[in-house]
Amino acid sequence: MNESKEIDILTCHLMGSTNQFSTSFKNFMVSHILAASMNGIFFFPTILLNAVSIITILKSSQLKSKPCYFIILVQSVIDLTVGVFGIPSFLVYLVQGIIGTSNCFGVILAKRLSVVMIALSTITISALTMERYVAILHPYAYSVKVTKKKILVYVASGGVVTFFVITVSFVIWYAIMLFGMLLVTLVFIFTVFAYTRIYLVVRKLNRSQKQQFNPENQENLTRKKLFIGEIKQAKSCFIVVMCFFALSFLPAIAFSLRNSNAKPGEFVANDAWLYTITMFNSSVNSIIFFWTKTMLRKEAKKRLNFLWAKNN
Repeated sequence: MNESKEIDILTCHLMGSTNQFSTSFKNFMVSHILAASMNGIFFFPTILLNAVSIITILKSSQLKSKPCYFIILVQSVIDLTVGVFGIPSFLVYLVQGIIGTSNCFGVILAKRLSVVMIALSTITISALTMERYVAILHPYAYSVKVTKKKILVYVASGGVVTFFVITVSFVIWYAIMLFGMLLVTLVFIFTVFAYTRIYLVVRKLNRSQKQQFNPENQENLTRKKLFIGEIKQAKSCFIVVMCFFALSFLPAIAFSLRNSNAKPGEFVANDAWLYTITMFNSSVNSIIFFWTKTMLRKEAKKRLNFLWAKNN
């Protein structure tokens, strides 16, 4: 590590290329201690909330058979991985910087693992949007176009591409930045398109149903209930997506626009909070998309009561 009065630079030689990381924690010690504390606090609820979500969906035949809940299961697995591996590795990176023992392995593991988790979450969020788009706009083709196998292949393919980019980034350092910009832009554009179409279709169908709805017709009543259920699911998905974008990317964009000439040390300090806020999504996703739903809460309560009774 080369030290100077203003910044500390950690130089790492990997795969024939040289990677440099600023580790200027000295002038931002309080900020990094707070960020480390927040990661320590997030660690437990992230694991607990997502573990209960996974167990509940896997143990319920009603839930695990539906593609919409299968996506929640996949997202919960990714978020649980963030809690088990992502947050601890980033916490170690922060602590090493605070006590002055930063090393190449710790920095690279924390940064690259965080990028993998963010990319996988982004890809799964896009799967949520696709599932709702097909459910609302193409309900008769839903069972063919949306299956658990297709969802898994979609997310896994995104994971393979992400790992490839991570490998390439050791040689071409800006590969991650280009991949991230492209992924976020495409997902954002599709999200805007999908929910705009969903909103317009829902508004149109609501108007037509008010005109044609006959309360004595049981078939109409059943279809209306199913339609309302799909809309509620779409609203929950929309909230999750908006929170994800708000917590993951808006702070980064705001910092980039406000601090185009920031010093390396300031970028390090803000990176600590940007990654921390992004990983906070792993708890928020579970709270919004699982724990706010009455049926899922009841199922989770049943499983927890069963495990408690079994252990006592």
